[in-house]
This record gives sequence, structure tokens and C-alpha cells, in this order.
Amino acid sequence: MRSLVLAALALPLAACGGGGKEGAGNNSQQAATIQEQVSANLTDDPQNMMVPITPPSPSPIAAIPTAFQGRWGMVANDCDPARADNKGLLTIAGNHLSFYESRGDAAKIRTTGRNRIAFDLPMSGEGMTWSEPTVLTLEGDGRTLIRETTGPADRAGSNRYQKCPA
Repeated sequence: MRSLVLAALALPLAACGGGGKEGAGNNSQQAATIQEQVSANLTDDPQNMMVPITPPSPSPIAAIPTAFQGRWGMVANDCDPARADNKGLLTIAGNHLSFYESRGDAAKIRTTGRNRIAFDLPMSGEGMTWSEPTVLTLEGDGRTLIRETTGPADRAGSNRYQKCPA
């Protein structure tokens, strides 16, 4: 396969050489240069599977999309409204996020990819205030939510939630 690719790349170079002795030497040198470049690329991607993709630039939006709204639990018991110990419950209503003992309103919301949004999240709870830059990603069929936060070291991290039954 590689020799076929190299031959296809070298063919236009041979056509440009003019057919003389001087041109033939240049063509083989150019073909060797191309072979080195192709070989290096195949070393990086031996199956030739990588396709360069430009990620979309963030697009501001007014509100957290509907697909992200609702009640999300880290474990099944978090989704039981009768329980008082649902410490892994996350409720998203509008631009408001509520956790067990803290809450915040999303600001500067933007889409950063398919099923992915980012926003600033000023938070308050237990007499304290802080800010958590946050990224939410929906996975699979939209029933799994990944929340990634940056900010203070004790609050940074990633959490996985499952959509609670309606």
C-alpha cells in the first residue's frame, strides 16, 4: 500500500523533470524526500486513521440547553426524593445549579462542542462563596452527564451523573 502511495506521489514529480539526466536525479531526490515525509507520518499514524479536525470555537448561548436540565444523581439513591442523604444530587433548572449544600447560577454560558457546554459558576454554600469554571458534557443517549470543574484545588475534578427518572 505504501509503495502504491509513494508511486502516486512520485509520478507527478517525474512528469515535471523534463526527461533529461539532470531532471531524473532531481526526481529521485524529490521522491526520497516525499518518502521520508510519508514514512514519518505513517510512524505517527501507522493505520492512517487520524484526520485533522478543527474544534468549533465557543459560541455564547443565553441558557443551559434543555437536554442538560433536570435531576442528576451520582448513585441511584441520589434520585430518591424521599431520602435526606442524597449528597450526590445535582439539579439543573434554567441556569441555576443546586447541589446538596451549595448552589450557583451559570454565567457566560457557551457551547464548546457537540453536547458540551462551559460556563462560569459563582457558588455559595455553608457561609462561603467561590467560583467554579465548569464544563458539562452529555454522553451516550443523553442519560449520562460529566461535570468537570476547575478552580480551587479542593473543588477541582470530574464527576459522573446519571439522569434521574422523571
